[in-house]
Amino acid sequence: MHPFFWLIILTSTTFAQQATPIIVAEVRSQPFSNDLILVGNTQPRRSTLVASESEGIVYHRPIESGQSVEKEAILYQLSNEYLSASLAEAQADFSLQKETYARSAQLFNTQAISEQVLLKDEYELDRARAKLKGVETQVSNLRIRAPFSGHIVQMHTEIGAWVGRGQSVAHLVSTDTMRVIVNVPEEYVPLLSLGTVASVEITALGGPPHAGRVVAILAEGYAESHTFPVAVEIDNQKGLIRSNMSAEVHFTVQRPVAAVLVHKDALVRSADGEMVFLAVEGKAVSTPVRSGLAYSGFVAVEGNLKAGDLAVVRGNERLRNGQNVRILRKHQ
Repeated sequence: MHPFFWLIILTSTTFAQQATPIIVAEVRSQPFSNDLILVGNTQPRRSTLVASESEGIVYHRPIESGQSVEKEAILYQLSNEYLSASLAEAQADFSLQKETYARSAQLFNTQAISEQVLLKDEYELDRARAKLKGVETQVSNLRIRAPFSGHIVQMHTEIGAWVGRGQSVAHLVSTDTMRVIVNVPEEYVPLLSLGTVASVEITALGGPPHAGRVVAILAEGYAESHTFPVAVEIDNQKGLIRSNMSAEVHFTVQRPVAAVLVHKDALVRSADGEMVFLAVEGKAVSTPVRSGLAYSGFVAVEGNLKAGDLAVVRGNERLRNGQNVRILRKHQ
């Protein structure tokens, strides 16, 4: 056989041996979603300090701290002798003005009095009616009622104590619905909206997770942590969830655009940063990337990559840019 033929074979074998064997995986592009788990505390949907609209001495308190109440339930009954006397006076004044106006109307019909006299008596009747209504309202407010159904955290005063107008007399929280406030990293906030579904796990109670939904996304966040408070509401008809219980909130967030994904083993980290080696026409091409979230064995990256590119996942530890490579197989 001619010596030149053996030289060609030897040269080809040498080149083949110089090419580094590699395993590759295709770069993907697909809609990207991931689970976001945040920890927060349960809070009542509504919490208020019930205040008195009138003033007086407490002579009856049918409710104790820790009890549940329905809307309009009486929390305190006050006594005020001055208001009682004012009510009697206002009732008498109204009756007098009512009779006076009725007589004036009869006299006006017979032209015995002028229209000006009739209008004056009508004014006095309206004044007496307004005064009576005001005193009746004050007397009615001597019964301090629950503004909504809920749970009494604490009663603030006792029988025999004087209650002033505007004074807080009880701490009431709603219990039919609870909220969990979690601080969401700023990059996820645009992916949430009112009504976004969430799953809430309360470790102290065990059992299956509670279905929740986003009811508020605060416009102002925390500069130190770059997070924004988000409120998730859950049903609590059985009343088992109490205020300040620890809760895990699970969101499934969907990216608005398709993400470029590479196999997790394709990422190479060095002093210069992160990179991915692509197999292009028998050469290793170093491509700088910035990695993001992990997803089912893949990692979202930003860089000069596109779906269908072949990323090296085995044999990339010691590759150099432009080095000859030989594909053994594709990773499935």
